[in-house]
Amino acid sequence: MLFQLVKKDFVLVKKYVLIMITVSIIFPLLLIGRLPEYAGVMGFVLITIISVFMLLQYVFLKETQYPKASALLCALPYPRKDIALSKYIFCLIIYLVCCMIFGIEALVFPQLGTWGFTMPVVLFLVISILLSIYLPVQYKLGYEKTKFLFVIIIMTFSFGLPQFLKVENNLDFSFLDMLNPTILLGGAILFSIIILVVSAMISMRIYKKTDLL
Repeated sequence: MLFQLVKKDFVLVKKYVLIMITVSIIFPLLLIGRLPEYAGVMGFVLITIISVFMLLQYVFLKETQYPKASALLCALPYPRKDIALSKYIFCLIIYLVCCMIFGIEALVFPQLGTWGFTMPVVLFLVISILLSIYLPVQYKLGYEKTKFLFVIIIMTFSFGLPQFLKVENNLDFSFLDMLNPTILLGGAILFSIIILVVSAMISMRIYKKTDLL
């Protein structure tokens, strides 16, 4: 049942999925010519965050336009907890697809930098934190009251990330050298999973009490 719900979300945004895949391929390549020193990090981070939240936003938009469809799903043998959980899985699949696309591009275009585990893990942590806040708020307040939150997230990363990368060289991260990289990355993954699980439980509880009529 959970698979069917995730599939339903992708069917809702199938046209936009193809567009985002195309943009995911082209955007990092465009940055190679304009900002080659930041093309790898900026291209991967921005396009992944935009893809995840834009597609998620469009799913919620469609569900808001057709509220009876959500009520019908709940009337069928689809538990509300599965409907809420499917959104998290939907977002994680988009994240993994973006990782795969960028990983292949990095092999073909060395200008994008060396493909390792650090950048995907850090981005996974960032996306997990954003989703753990965004989805419960979305279920609590509804699409109309939270649609501008999506714009804030995109604008923040679009303008903030380039500035962060410019000052990154002046920041002192030497203390991280004392930590075992495996433990550091493993801890980041574990923390990401924990906050996603907690967030999913909160979203499930909120959605169970939501009036769909």
